[in-house]
Amino acid sequence: MVALNTPLSVRLSEEDALFLAGLELEGAVTASDKVRGLIRQARQRAQAPATWDAALAAAHDIAAPALKALRTAELASDRHSTVALALTTAVEELLAVLLAAPAELAGGDPQALARHEARLVDAAARLTEQMLRWGVTPSAPAYDPTIVSRRVAALGELTRLITAAADRPASA
Repeated sequence: MVALNTPLSVRLSEEDALFLAGLELEGAVTASDKVRGLIRQARQRAQAPATWDAALAAAHDIAAPALKALRTAELASDRHSTVALALTTAVEELLAVLLAAPAELAGGDPQALARHEARLVDAAARLTEQMLRWGVTPSAPAYDPTIVSRRVAALGELTRLITAAADRPASA
């Protein structure tokens, strides 16, 4: 455990004190606990994660309030959307790739750049594939069962152009 031997005194506005009192941070009960938690969070944001695991954990922490709100609202409304949950998870993964980038790309290694690009493309491709899979069914597992098929249908012309371009023989 870290020694807590540096006293700190601050004056807060009433608004900030009320915010701090209502703030929920894991393991933080007292105002002092919460201030230490906020400092820890600020330090984590200021320092790039050193590993993929740390980047994934940081991305999870960032996405957690949105995910919690989504799941709480779903429970309250007795509704569920696999689409909303999967898209939130995909954003979390993409964010982790971005958060890992400073440590992974620090040396300017061309192979590291290629790995970073591949991770981004892989995550985007998985997301695109999932959207297309949901789009071919008339009712996606969403709050609005037609939301995905309507959006994907709008991309149909682009898909046809891509397919046509891929089918054309390469010119010399």
